[in-house]
Amino acid sequence: MAKPATYSWLDEFLEAMEASLGAMDLSTLQPTSWRHSQPLNAAEWLEWFDRIVQTRKEKNIPFEKIAPHLPPDLCREHLFFTIEDLKTAHWPKEKRLETAEFFHQTLAAQMEPGDLFGLRGTTKPRFDVPAIMRKKFRQGTPEAARALGKLYNAAYNIGAALYLDYYMGNAIENYGPYPLGDGRILVVKEMRHLRPTELWPARSTAADRLRLYCVYEDVKFATDLIACHTFYQGDPIAGLKSWRLEKDGKAVTDLAEVESIMRSVAENGRDQWLEVTRLPQAQLIQKTNLIRCFIFKPLCEALGLDWKPTRRLLKAVEGKTLEDGWKTWNPPKTEKARKTYWRKIWDPRVDFYPDSR
Repeated sequence: MAKPATYSWLDEFLEAMEASLGAMDLSTLQPTSWRHSQPLNAAEWLEWFDRIVQTRKEKNIPFEKIAPHLPPDLCREHLFFTIEDLKTAHWPKEKRLETAEFFHQTLAAQMEPGDLFGLRGTTKPRFDVPAIMRKKFRQGTPEAARALGKLYNAAYNIGAALYLDYYMGNAIENYGPYPLGDGRILVVKEMRHLRPTELWPARSTAADRLRLYCVYEDVKFATDLIACHTFYQGDPIAGLKSWRLEKDGKAVTDLAEVESIMRSVAENGRDQWLEVTRLPQAQLIQKTNLIRCFIFKPLCEALGLDWKPTRRLLKAVEGKTLEDGWKTWNPPKTEKARKTYWRKIWDPRVDFYPDSR
C-alpha cells in the first residue's frame, strides 16, 4: 500500500467530486438513490469487496492486469460509493486508505496522466488513437448524427433502467476528447452490458455492447468525474465529420441497422423501466445488492472469486427500508456547511462519519 504522504491525489478527487456531484438533487434519482440503499449493509458490502483488494495483494497481481476489468468511470464512481460505505461502517483509517488506493491505482494504470478524475473535463484511457483512426469510418451527415444520437439516448435510458440511475456507469461511459489536429477531436462513446440476463432474464436487447467513435470538427467536448455527464460547445450535428459504430465487436455499416438496433434498445429500455419501478421495496433493495456485485463480475472472475452476493450480504438488509438508509445521513441545512460535511465524508484521511456533528 502506498505511504500516506502519497495521498495528495485525494485533494484532486475531492475537487472533482464537488464539481460533479456537489449540487445534485438526489430526489431526481428513481426509483431510489445509493444513500438510501447502501447504508443498509455497508459493513457487509465492505467485507465482500475487501476480498478483491486482499486477493490482488496476496497474488501480487499488477494493477495493469486488473484495470481492463474495471473501466475508468467505475473506478471513479465506486471510489466515492465505497468511501461513503467506509465512513458509514466506521472502518479504521488504514483500511479506508488501502481501499481508496486500490481504486486510485486501478484508475491510474489505464489512464493518460494529467486528469485522472475528470476535473479538467476529460476521460482519456490510453487508447491507440492512430490505430483507431486507421479503421474504416463512415462520412458524417446530419442524418447520421441524429440516428446515432437516438441510439445513444436509448442506451442511456436502458442503462438507468438496468442499473438504476446511480450505477449506470456500468452501461454508459464517454472517452475523450482526443485531439486529431485541424480543429478535429475524437470522442468514444461506450455502451456496454445492455443485455445482462443474469440480472434481468427477460432482456433481449439486440446488442450487448456498442462502441461509437465520433470525429467532430469545431466542436468542444467535456465530461467530468461521472463519465456519462457530457458537455458540448458548437454544433455536434453539423460538426460530425465521420463515425464508426461497432456492435459486439463488429462494424455496423449502414443507418438502417443503426435504426434497428436503436428500436431494440429503446423497446427493451421501456420494458425494463416498467419492470424495475414495479418491484416491491424489499425486492428492489435486494436487486440493488445483486446489481452492485454484478458490476464487479469481470474483476471477480479475473481474480478467481465468486461475484454473487453472499448470504450474509443479502440477509443484512432483511426487514430494513430505504428510509432507514436515508436516515444514516445528517447533513447541515446551510449550503456552506453541507459542502464541508460531504467533503469530510468523501475524504478517507479524515475521521468524520455520517453521524458526526
